[in-house]
Amino acid sequence: MQINNSSFPYGQQGLQHSQNKLDQASQKVAEASTQTLSQNAPKNSGIYGSPIQDGLIEAKSSELEAQANAKVIDSSDKTIGRLIDITA
Repeated sequence: MQINNSSFPYGQQGLQHSQNKLDQASQKVAEASTQTLSQNAPKNSGIYGSPIQDGLIEAKSSELEAQANAKVIDSSDKTIGRLIDITA
């Protein structure tokens, strides 16, 4: 009997996407910090306020997405374990 678990790859992909978003948000914060220090940054040019605030909000959002994807992976793992126990 073949056991197919299609939710595990989706959780992995989501986790990778969350990591990429976190990398981009971190880059945005770093660039905005550098610009602020050099006094060349336009004020309030971000979606949520300043570019630093944008980056921090996006970082928190990617953290929450990563936690949700980790729960998908955990649930998938538990489901596979139960199916193996049932079929064994």
